[in-house]
Amino acid sequence: MAKRVFISYRREDTAPAAGRVYDRLCQLLSKPNVFFDVSTIAGGEIFDRKLMSEIERSDAVLVFIGKSWLASDGGRVRVAEPGDYVRAEVSAALQRSVLVLPVLVDGARMPQPDQLPDDIRAITSRNALPLRHESFDDDVENIVAAVLGVAAGARPWDDRGRLGIKLGYAAAGLVAAVTALIVTAVVHFWVAGRPLSASIGEAATTLLLLAGAAMGVVLGLGYEARQRKKRLLRPS
Repeated sequence: MAKRVFISYRREDTAPAAGRVYDRLCQLLSKPNVFFDVSTIAGGEIFDRKLMSEIERSDAVLVFIGKSWLASDGGRVRVAEPGDYVRAEVSAALQRSVLVLPVLVDGARMPQPDQLPDDIRAITSRNALPLRHESFDDDVENIVAAVLGVAAGARPWDDRGRLGIKLGYAAAGLVAAVTALIVTAVVHFWVAGRPLSASIGEAATTLLLLAGAAMGVVLGLGYEARQRKKRLLRPS
C-alpha cells in the first residue's frame, strides 16, 4: 500500500478540491506523508528542487485536472511551456514506477493526447477517477482506495474497529490504570504508614481514581487506533 502521496494541482484551477483531499489523506496517512506545496514547502526552500525531491520519495502522485488545467496563459497552453511546474511534476512522476492517478475535478475531461507535450502525453493513458462536488465523499473514498491499493468496496479505513475490540482495549487500559493506582496506594502506605486518602483527602483520592480510570480508557482506545492504522499501512 502507498504510504507517501504527492498532490499535483494548478492553484487557480483545483486548489480547493486538492486541499480537501489533502486534509482527508493527512487524517489517514499523517501530514508528513502527504505533500501539498502550500502546507509542505517551508520558507526559503528552492521550490522546483523541493518538488522533484518529494516526487522521488512518493509512492503515489495525484494529478488534479480541472476545467482550466490547460488554460491559456498569454495565448499559449500552459503545460506546453517548458517552465510550467505542473508539467514538470507530471513528467517526473511518469518517469517513475509509481501510481500516477489523474483526478478529474467537477466534470473536467482528460485532455486529448495531441493537446499535451510528449513528456506528459502518457498521462492520458492512465485510468482517471472523478471528484465531484455532489458525490465528494464517495469519490474521495475511491481515490483513497486507489492510493492505498485496496478494492474500492473494502475501505478498511472506515472500519473504526468492532465495538467488542474497542471495549476490550478500553477495558485493558482501565485495568492497567487501576492496577497502577493500587500499586501507588500500596507503596504510599508502606512508605508513609497511612492510607493515601489520609494524606491527600477523600475527595482528592476519588478524583485521582476517576481521572486515572478515564486516562486508562483513553490510552487503551488510542493504542487500538494506532494498531489499526499500522495494519492498514502495512505493505501488502
